[in-house]
Amino acid sequence: MKMIAIPRPLYSLLLLLAASWATAQEPPRVEAVRVAERPVIETVPLTGSVTAEQRSLLSPQVAGLVSRLAVDTGDRVNAGDLLLELDPELVRIDRDQAAADLASAQAQWEDSERQLNEARSLRDGAIAASDIRRLEAEERVSRANRDAAQARLRRLEAELERHQVRAPFDGVVSSRQVDLGEWVSPGNPLMELVASAPLRVHFQVPQRYFPSVSEQSSLALRFDAYPDTEVTGRVHRKVPLSETGARTFLLRVTPPDDAPPLIPGLSTSGLLELNTERTGLSVPRDALIRYPDGRVSVWVVTEAEQGQVSSVREQQVTPGISASGRVEIRSGLSSGDVVVTLGNEALQEGQDVLPERIVDGAETGKGGDR
Repeated sequence: MKMIAIPRPLYSLLLLLAASWATAQEPPRVEAVRVAERPVIETVPLTGSVTAEQRSLLSPQVAGLVSRLAVDTGDRVNAGDLLLELDPELVRIDRDQAAADLASAQAQWEDSERQLNEARSLRDGAIAASDIRRLEAEERVSRANRDAAQARLRRLEAELERHQVRAPFDGVVSSRQVDLGEWVSPGNPLMELVASAPLRVHFQVPQRYFPSVSEQSSLALRFDAYPDTEVTGRVHRKVPLSETGARTFLLRVTPPDDAPPLIPGLSTSGLLELNTERTGLSVPRDALIRYPDGRVSVWVVTEAEQGQVSSVREQQVTPGISASGRVEIRSGLSSGDVVVTLGNEALQEGQDVLPERIVDGAETGKGGDR
């Protein structure tokens, strides 16, 4: 039998076509999930900012001339650190005078007390009763003068101490409103001090969610300064006061200990998860096929068995609440249906597929999709 020689280029092309045909006959490999009842969780996207628990605009307790500035904007201070000092010269002079007056009053009282004790120690009849009463009155007057001098000295010492403005808590000086040589009076703003800890994240939440928020509610937090970091915060307190115009209420959230370094004013985004107190069918978001005309469908695997070839059919569904990478399905699916989640981009009606992995939908965790 005569052999026909096939040119090498043609032979290679035939081999390539044969391989392509064989590959085309293999069903595509997909991953799927079995639909099951799950608690329906609603997520609410929020925007807010990091806020200090304490923020004080400091002012002096006495009037005076600013003679010393110990800190400047941006400085970190501890409770009790000196921030600013007023010129204390005149008050110090008055304090020294009061100390001298107290010493004189103390000496006078001690002398009157000595005279009184000596008179009382004499035998009966040695000194008139009226003289005893006179000495007793002099002792009371001198003791009152001493007490008054002590009170005046304490007042001037307290006033002198108030010429120094100290930090009431640990924090950072966020602004300064005075300079050296300025005259200030009680109530005048000197500088603003912002506490460095504890910090909270404040969100304004639409008021319709107020009944659903509890201390068990969790929030996924992201900070603009750390876009690749996500942490979970807990509700510290919800403030039951709605802003009339915005129709929102304040939600205060505590960031976790493993949060990145935060500073007051840092912008934050949050995803609040609320339990709707009901269950329903849901599928991973990747299972949905959305069309420009608004239709939403999934690919259902018929007679699905992991590792065995099955066919698929397209099923139109009605989506509901979306949360944590999953979407509630209000109609179109039943519990136990198996839908394709990976490899569903180019499927056709009735096409055979090979489910490599079928996940139980009741056991799947939260997705990371935000």
